[in-house]
Amino acid sequence: MQWVFWAAGVLLIGNFFILRAYGDTLQSTHLFVVRGTVFYPVAYLNLATGVLVLAVLVWQLVRRRR
Repeated sequence: MQWVFWAAGVLLIGNFFILRAYGDTLQSTHLFVVRGTVFYPVAYLNLATGVLVLAVLVWQLVRRRR
């Protein structure tokens, strides 16, 4: 069951890069306002959540091996 959390953490971090790239493409369109108010905050939220999920999983692995 933990593989679901590993996959979710990796997907959230991957989603960060996708949202950043898509937000950068909006720079030259009329939707450039959305870039700073929607895409970038959501991207960084995904990054923080993904890192937190993976950090908790690694912490559990280290704690279990002791």
